[in-house]
Amino acid sequence: MHASSFAKMASFFRTYEDRFPRSAGSCTLLEIGSRVFLGQASYRQLVTRDWIRYVGLDLEPGENVDVVAKSGFVWPELEDASIGVCISGQTFEHNPYFWATMAEISRVLVPGGLACIIAPGAQGVHRFPVDCWRFYPDSWAALCALTGLEPLEVYFETDEMALRVSDGSARDSMVIARKPTNVDTAMRRRLDLLTQPFREDSIEFHPVALQEGPCVEDYRRTAPISRHWRARIAQLINPIGPVRLFRNVGGG
Repeated sequence: MHASSFAKMASFFRTYEDRFPRSAGSCTLLEIGSRVFLGQASYRQLVTRDWIRYVGLDLEPGENVDVVAKSGFVWPELEDASIGVCISGQTFEHNPYFWATMAEISRVLVPGGLACIIAPGAQGVHRFPVDCWRFYPDSWAALCALTGLEPLEVYFETDEMALRVSDGSARDSMVIARKPTNVDTAMRRRLDLLTQPFREDSIEFHPVALQEGPCVEDYRRTAPISRHWRARIAQLINPIGPVRLFRNVGGG
C-alpha cells in the first residue's frame, strides 16, 4: 500500500478509535482486502488496543487473511450486524463489483458502526490482478446513499498534499461513514437486491486490458497537442494520471 494511504488510515484510528462501538467491552474490526504481498505493511499494525479484535478478509487465503470469502463479493461467513468497524485501503479499485462490497459492509456493520475506505482517484493502471475504477468525492456520496450509510468525512488529495506526500500522484480518495442506528425494512431489502446476483449465481469476469483498434489509431494521429504551460507541468509531475494543479477539486 502507499505510505500516504497508511498515514490516512492511521489518522482514522487516532481520531475515531474512541468512537468504535463496543459489545461486551470489545469491538470486532474487519479489513476488506487484507492479504499482504511482498512484505508490505498491514493495517493490522494499527490495532494496538486489546479490546479491538482484528479480522482480515480476502478472496484468497494468504498472509494476514483470517476469513476467505468463498462466494466472492458476498460474505455468508459473516452475520448481519456483527462488525463494529470496517476498513479497506487500496482495494476498491481492484474490485469489479465494489457496490456489492459496499452493501455487504453496510449489512455486517452494527448500528452506529464505522467504515473507512481509501482508494485512488488518479494513478496509472496497476492490475493486481485487475484494475477497474477510480473514486472521487461524489463517488462516496453516491455509494453511501445507495447502501444506507452516513458520510462523516470525505476527502480527495489536494494539490498541496499531493505534492507533499509520498505517492501523492495516486490522488487518494477517502470516506469515513457510519451506519445509522435505525435501519428500516426498505434499506434491508435494497441491500439484499444489490447482492442478490452474487448470492444466486457466479458472475464470470474476463479482464480485457487494452483493446485498441482503428479509432484509437486515428485518435493518436489526430489529437491536438496541448501547449498550455500548466498542462505541461502537470504532465511532468504525473505523466500517468490527471493532476489538477493550482486548483482544488470542486474549486470550479
